Amino acid sequence: MSVTIHQTLIDAGVKYKKDLLTMPVAVLSEILQYMTLRTGLQGKEIGGVLDTDAQLRPYRTAKDASDNTTITPYEWETFLGDVVKEFDPNAILGTLYTEATNKKPTEREIARLVALEMAKKVGEALYDNMFTAVRNASGSTTADLFNGFSTQVAAAIVAGTLASGNGNYQDLSSEAIDYTNVGDVLKTAWRSCDKLLKKRAVNLYLPTSILEIYEDWFQAEYGHAPWNTDFSQMYLIGTQKKVRLVPLDNMESQDYMFFTIRENLKVGVDQESDKEDVKIRECDNPKMVQFFMMSYFGVGFDTLDKRFIKVIKFSTEAAS
Repeated sequence: MSVTIHQTLIDAGVKYKKDLLTMPVAVLSEILQYMTLRTGLQGKEIGGVLDTDAQLRPYRTAKDASDNTTITPYEWETFLGDVVKEFDPNAILGTLYTEATNKKPTEREIARLVALEMAKKVGEALYDNMFTAVRNASGSTTADLFNGFSTQVAAAIVAGTLASGNGNYQDLSSEAIDYTNVGDVLKTAWRSCDKLLKKRAVNLYLPTSILEIYEDWFQAEYGHAPWNTDFSQMYLIGTQKKVRLVPLDNMESQDYMFFTIRENLKVGVDQESDKEDVKIRECDNPKMVQFFMMSYFGVGFDTLDKRFIKVIKFSTEAAS
């Protein structure tokens, strides 16, 4: 197909600006069912949890008021990032239209699809780095834009905010997790969680490979049981279905799992101000066009309080 779409593509950047800005977040829709999206955020966000000993007492006339109510804050941040990518729209048409059709797409249809594909790639990079990104203001990739969930966890361990003495952290990395013990390890970890966390509907966020090991363990343990009719597992055994297993492929290559509630994992974007922008524009090379996007993004926790989260450090390799 030979189509000259440079100007049409530039026009599409204007016409479909809203769609292009929301596309990266739309790409995250699958994982966002297990997290909480916050819009209108620019810069630092402070969460926290209320701690109080308020309770009824025997009635008395004297006020005897006490002040034992505190909020322990947790700070995370969204950062402004941009992407500038030059590409030849004609060179990628074959990857978008590989099947013969009765009706050839119009230049406008092609332009819209090319533009959305570029925005989709932005969202895929955000997904891939959601846990492992490390903020580096001098960097040039999404991995440098913000601090991922696991990056924040590692920093909190160093700071002592996450610690076994606080009841919100447990290091189980001295014993390698495999298909012979993973179920017992996870059950033990859950049973050591704070009693208030155990009363909540909790997700266990874990790498997909650990779920696969868990399913192998489950079949070895309960494959003969008449009630075991499904190989795939959605809940951690021994928790009365309070702990839903949430396997994520973007948690691979890191060594943390999280017992926490959905509302505690925040994904922050703006999408409400005129500070975010997207354009498709001409560039120095007449055969190319330039895709430009500027947007806020970040992730964080509402709290690291033991009543809402417990982080498990693990290893799949035997300690040397």
